[in-house]
Amino acid sequence: MKVRPISKIAAVLAFFLPSRLTRPLFRLAGHEVGSNTKLPFFSFVCAGKMELGNDVDIRPFVFISVMSLTVGSNTIVSFGSQIKGDKGFHTGDNCFIGPHTIIHCDEDVRFGFYSGVGPRCTIYTHGSFLPVTLGYPAVFASVQLEDFVWTAMGVLFQPGAYVERNCIINSGVVVSGRVPAGTRLQMSPDSVKQIDHVKLLRFSRRPPVYYHQSIIRGFLTAEGETWAENTDQSAFRWAGEWEFRSSPSTDTIELWKNSHMIASYDLAGFHVTQATDPRHRRFLAYIRRRFGLTLRTVYS
Repeated sequence: MKVRPISKIAAVLAFFLPSRLTRPLFRLAGHEVGSNTKLPFFSFVCAGKMELGNDVDIRPFVFISVMSLTVGSNTIVSFGSQIKGDKGFHTGDNCFIGPHTIIHCDEDVRFGFYSGVGPRCTIYTHGSFLPVTLGYPAVFASVQLEDFVWTAMGVLFQPGAYVERNCIINSGVVVSGRVPAGTRLQMSPDSVKQIDHVKLLRFSRRPPVYYHQSIIRGFLTAEGETWAENTDQSAFRWAGEWEFRSSPSTDTIELWKNSHMIASYDLAGFHVTQATDPRHRRFLAYIRRRFGLTLRTVYS
């Protein structure tokens, strides 16, 4: 699924229009918008597929940009909240998103019936920045709150957090893993454990060939491409003229089009040759997000 141009145009126009005009505008763009839903001035809402229930209240200075958006009836998205990512955000009815909440939807985020988060909460479905090729972790997992879950101000949800029904989470808690139904969580002093980080990285790091294959296959899958590999998995060819060439011995990947090299990616030195091709830019964005690889451009 991709966000259609008409949805982007509707989102930009709606930013400057009152609710009485934005509701029919989004309906014309093919979205489902319930009765008395508020989409006021200075709120930006854009999705490939959008379903807004009755009496949804999206406040000014809200930014929403996701692939799939479902907001249940009588749900409030408060001032200054940011919800964005490549996957979906879905709530049941009677939910609440507190002011200045940040929700990153690199994987799906779901709220059940009558669930909410207080001001300045943060929900992350990804954890990746440092290079995976050096043994650092990259985590991507959905986050879900079942029915009747309330979280107070300043709660952080890590990737994979799952809160079962009838839970209250007080301020400052970091939520990871599964929280059983009927639980009340609150901050308490915990012992601080020292971890031998060097030993941990040495243990978790894998050979370059593993990362090359994971990166290339993952990117081509994300692009919706079908590819062919040679017998030693050093070349990945698709669309008749495009090819990735993997060289684990030098820890480099090259992007070729026919007989012309578009770019060379040095994963050990964190460098890339200069290129302007759109596929090259998407590949750089992909490996930065999914594998924590930030490559510096070497300008010729």
